[in-house]
Amino acid sequence: MKVRETRLISIENRFSPITEQYRNVRTSIQFAASAGDPLKLLLVTSTEQEEGKTTLAANLAVVMSETNKKVLLIDGDLRRATAGKYFNMRSSQAVGLSTLLNNGRSSLNEAIQRTQVKNLDFLPAGPIPPNPSELLNSLRLNELFSELEDQYDAIIVDSPPLLVVTDAQIFSSKVDGVILVVRENRTKRNNLIKCKTLLERSKAHLIGVVYNGAKSMGAGNYKYYKY
Repeated sequence: MKVRETRLISIENRFSPITEQYRNVRTSIQFAASAGDPLKLLLVTSTEQEEGKTTLAANLAVVMSETNKKVLLIDGDLRRATAGKYFNMRSSQAVGLSTLLNNGRSSLNEAIQRTQVKNLDFLPAGPIPPNPSELLNSLRLNELFSELEDQYDAIIVDSPPLLVVTDAQIFSSKVDGVILVVRENRTKRNNLIKCKTLLERSKAHLIGVVYNGAKSMGAGNYKYYKY
């Protein structure tokens, strides 16, 4: 069965103001990396659902691939995988992140899919496991990230929201940097404070906040704030 594709503005209209906002986020990450932070492995998350984190992760992966970097987008939401729809792929296919973590018999070559975008690959979430948090908190994920860093210039992980399940907090302790997506008129200040506390507790490196949906920005609806 074919997956219903959700269109990406960074593919459909490469020169739109919104696509330029994604490039601004990319540039901010590059500047942070040039300042001495190793930012090869990034996590994109949010406080709650429907704040735009998966859309940001997918578009950011596309604009990063424009710089001739070999990029991997990982659907790290083992409970509610949706990133594959942006590339007309099934995130819950037979082989994915969950199967790579759950047994040693599946290989990266089986799991990783080539997208229609040059230099951009996709690792689906795989089938929903009975124990997502336990799988993510295993040494196997550390080993997998190490293998992937040998193969890719940039890796972007789209995780569940921080305040919904513990998965994002686990991921945050294993990556080089975290980008937190918030949405105007939706994200609550109190939830931001809770997220900050959770990230500090896991000793995560919060490199910036992306403010999504602001109508006052004129040229686009994303803005990046260095944390």
